[in-house]
Amino acid sequence: MKTLSVKQPWASLITEGIKDIENRTWQTKYRGRVLIHASGTKKQFKIELNDECAKECFGFLIEKSANEGFKFGAIIGSVEIVDCVINHESIWAEKTAFCDVGNKRFFKDPIIYNWVLANPILFEKPIENVKGKLGLWNFEMPTLHYGAVSVDEMQQATNIFFKALGGHSKTHK
Repeated sequence: MKTLSVKQPWASLITEGIKDIENRTWQTKYRGRVLIHASGTKKQFKIELNDECAKECFGFLIEKSANEGFKFGAIIGSVEIVDCVINHESIWAEKTAFCDVGNKRFFKDPIIYNWVLANPILFEKPIENVKGKLGLWNFEMPTLHYGAVSVDEMQQATNIFFKALGGHSKTHK
């Protein structure tokens, strides 16, 4: 299944339904569910937040740090990529500078693509000791069924797999 490695605390903010945008310098045409891999092995990280983002996630970051902490090197949940745009209105979207010349818009480098995320699922039991990769990469899911399967059967098998991991959906804020 397609997987995206994301540094902490962003990976947890995504799977908790707090962060609805992933900012990348490359565009994706992929739409659909991806696993979220919390990359890295370091237990310390640096974050810089604007005021709106800080208000949105401050309580979660304090609670998570004080309790069980953050997982690293693990697949901690999944989310759907539903769009990829520039200058999304979300507070989590990094903006790309642009200038309008006549009726044309020109974006200035670096262009930041805002991947729009929805329907996050947090796994109660992460898949640990997983080495991440750059870009969208494939995580080999356990074989659930042999033979030809329809898209509906594959989605149903994927949902069963997520439930077996103890995952639960988060509501989008």
